[in-house]
Amino acid sequence: MPMLISLYLFLSSNAFARSLKATADKLAQETTRIGHGVALFGLVVAGIYFMIGKQDAATKMTQALMGVGILMLSPSIITFVKGLV
Repeated sequence: MPMLISLYLFLSSNAFARSLKATADKLAQETTRIGHGVALFGLVVAGIYFMIGKQDAATKMTQALMGVGILMLSPSIITFVKGLV
């Protein structure tokens, strides 16, 4: 009986791969949404630093804008890397 179960698992690997890919794609979409929220929070914090006159406000704003840029370009970066593989 255990041999039959393991045989079944090995023969049905394609079905699991398709559902795993769909799950990974959905997770990537949700991660991007969370990233946009965090990026917006970073921009707000950097703006508050500018308003209260902190010395490192320019550094925080630069880091926040670079993070937003990378987040916006992440689908293109992923597509480029997939093309290389």
